[in-house]
Amino acid sequence: MGINLRQNKNSKNSGFGKYYPEVDVQETLTLKGFAKHMSDHGSIYSLDLLEGVLKKITQCLPELISQGVPIRLDPLGTFTPTCSVDKPLNSIAEMEGADPNEVVKGVHIRFLPYGVEDDNITSRRFKQEYCSLEFRNIIDTQSLTIDGKTKKVTTLKPIATAIAELKSEDNGGSSTGSDTAGGSGSDTGNGGNGSGTAFALTITKTGTGSSSVKDANNQVILSGTNVASGASVNISIDPAEGKVPTVTLNGESVSLTENDGTYMGSFLMPAQASTLVIDSGTDDNGGGNGDDY
Repeated sequence: MGINLRQNKNSKNSGFGKYYPEVDVQETLTLKGFAKHMSDHGSIYSLDLLEGVLKKITQCLPELISQGVPIRLDPLGTFTPTCSVDKPLNSIAEMEGADPNEVVKGVHIRFLPYGVEDDNITSRRFKQEYCSLEFRNIIDTQSLTIDGKTKKVTTLKPIATAIAELKSEDNGGSSTGSDTAGGSGSDTGNGGNGSGTAFALTITKTGTGSSSVKDANNQVILSGTNVASGASVNISIDPAEGKVPTVTLNGESVSLTENDGTYMGSFLMPAQASTLVIDSGTDDNGGGNGDDY
């Protein structure tokens, strides 16, 4: 599991200036993808059967929760209903003739991990038994104006890059954000694809669709990664429904081809620090997730 670090920028908070951990959350796995994962783990059941059972769970679990029935799936944990308040009642007298729909703001499905004996997967035990942690990026979110619309954009810089830049500054040198092609290979896995200097590639993602950026070896390229000049960078986009995605590199449009709803594009890394902007299709009201990977 990758761990990113985000700096606390609230000057009124006691943790101001310190870096706090966040999970480097990857692309969400669909129900079909989860069923395939289960099938690939040596299951005796077919992919269609596993997918059918999971779909039935997604139908029946909300139905029972809506009736106030908690569901315990050993040894995973318990799904139970809770509610949030909209307008509390001030006295018993107000209960007469009161409408619960006006008192309850929303109903939530709460998940409580199983925490008994060998099947304990709560918090520290889960970390100890299941997780292998590694530091990855410094994460930062800023408000930027893109095409006249203000959006929150998240950028990531590999921690190793940030440390190298700091050491360069401490030694009186200038930090250029570049490295040799061989050196960048240790950070990106794609250093061997280029023949010259590597430069930082900042990746900005907006929109409600999903997208990925990979090198010629099919390794994911993260924002802020050093990529060798001349290396092939490949883009895959599953846009928001009914939307056509757009991609620009340093302000210039990147050509995309569509195949069965998925848009593909590629380019060669320029010999300069570059910015890649991917819009996977925004909502009509201009909203977007602003995620950056």
